[in-house]
Amino acid sequence: MKPKKNDGHNQINKKIRQHILGVTTLCVICFSLVAGIFAYTRISTYEDGILEVCAMQQDAYVQLVLDQINLKDNRDDEQIINDILGTMDSSSNKYWTFSKSQSMLFVKDVLETNKYKGVAPTSYYVSDSAKKFIKGLEVNRVTHGYIEISGNMYVASGVSFEYKDELYRMCLLTDKDVLLDNNQYLQIKIQMKTFIVVILLVFIVVSMFFAHRVKEQQIKIDSQKDTIDTLNVILSKMNQKLMDRDLHDTRNNVWEQRAIVPFIDKLVQRNISPVTLIHIHCMNEEQRDRFISRAVYILDDNVIRFRYLNQDIVLIFVEIGMEQADKSIATLIEEGIVVENTYTVKGQADADVLRDRFGEHAL
Repeated sequence: MKPKKNDGHNQINKKIRQHILGVTTLCVICFSLVAGIFAYTRISTYEDGILEVCAMQQDAYVQLVLDQINLKDNRDDEQIINDILGTMDSSSNKYWTFSKSQSMLFVKDVLETNKYKGVAPTSYYVSDSAKKFIKGLEVNRVTHGYIEISGNMYVASGVSFEYKDELYRMCLLTDKDVLLDNNQYLQIKIQMKTFIVVILLVFIVVSMFFAHRVKEQQIKIDSQKDTIDTLNVILSKMNQKLMDRDLHDTRNNVWEQRAIVPFIDKLVQRNISPVTLIHIHCMNEEQRDRFISRAVYILDDNVIRFRYLNQDIVLIFVEIGMEQADKSIATLIEEGIVVENTYTVKGQADADVLRDRFGEHAL
């Protein structure tokens, strides 16, 4: 009689019921962490959307300045800087840069310009993101990106243009944090995060409350199962008796494989030794039956025979050592029959090894 396939699932379900509060708490916390991470990424995506809108507005501003420069075709560098870029509001958070070929012409203001005047743009745009952005500027088409300057992240809008047969690059840089430090936006952002945290906390508390209620109900149900458990024990004993009656095959004096482990355990409990177990592999069932028929005349009563898997045999030699056991089966070995393994059982540790090897869960 084979165990039901659902027994493993029933055992798992029973353990879950016994620890439902802990399991629920763990699951709820894991779900809340995932939900919190998801919400955080959504807020980050929202911020990216805000930055994109600001960047597009900044692009339009840069385009207007470019159009103003192109209104006249006779300005020199100083006129462009003094009459146009120099009149723009600038600070450490938002400022213009202007370069020609391999020379910086203007950075933020007069003081900053003097520090970088005549220096190659690569000396100012030193980070990888800044280098990539400045090299990727398109002629007469304003583009934007996110670059690092002196450890700060900026939203950069820039354009490359030709003026009087010279190639110029003009960029407007705005500190990324300044765009996101708007009081109204920060207030909404804090409200969104607070709302998410409150919702997740309520979800955790409510889930744990219901889990506690379910556990209490389960305890009450378990307390009413004494009669059912008693009947189950009686039924189990009856089934065991029926199973024990079916285990033995009187025709060939062979036991079924599920009796291997219980038999070994009984031998260990009774301190019987030496005990030798031999696992024999046969090519097919016919060869196994022939082996068993011959073994009736060669092996004595101290050798217990078991069917194993589809065509294998397990022999347990009671009070017989390994050397004598090997000699006993020597005349039974023929082509197609192979001794897979030989084990000596001296105590509980050896019995545990054989339980893992020949127990029903190992099949």
